[in-house]
Amino acid sequence: MNISDLNAQGLVYTACNQSAATVTLINTSTATGFILSNPFGSGKKMILWNVEFNYVTVPTATAVVFLATSISPLNTNVVHTTPLGVYGADGRGVANNAVGKADAAATTPNLPVYTRSLGYSPTTPATTGGLCVSAILEGSLILLPGTFMQISYITTAPVGIAAAIWAEVPM
Repeated sequence: MNISDLNAQGLVYTACNQSAATVTLINTSTATGFILSNPFGSGKKMILWNVEFNYVTVPTATAVVFLATSISPLNTNVVHTTPLGVYGADGRGVANNAVGKADAAATTPNLPVYTRSLGYSPTTPATTGGLCVSAILEGSLILLPGTFMQISYITTAPVGIAAAIWAEVPM
């Protein structure tokens, strides 16, 4: 799949937190941080290209940041508590044609599972590395209708800004 061709067709989208948010663990359906969902019945696959998380504060203890996804498709949609804007990656602005929904806070219909590690946060970033963790997925993770993904963690709750880029194609 060529992301440039899909973008030229207006099928690639992006969403990003507009302010820092605290990420929640996967043991609650009341999620905060960054949640991306594909509504049940959308008729499209959301092919994830890139997901990242950038800390805005140095954590007090090491944390591992993960992508977490729903266990399986459900016919109950995510409840959008604090929606984020979804934009065309081709620069056209707000993407009213996107099926994907992004949120800084949402209630998910089920508890997710850890799917992929994004990285860890050192408590001394000046000597051990930066505070940006990223997954270049290039289509290796797909959200079917009725599924979602969120940024999650183990150990210390991270505070930061997350973003995602995805393409939407027919089922």
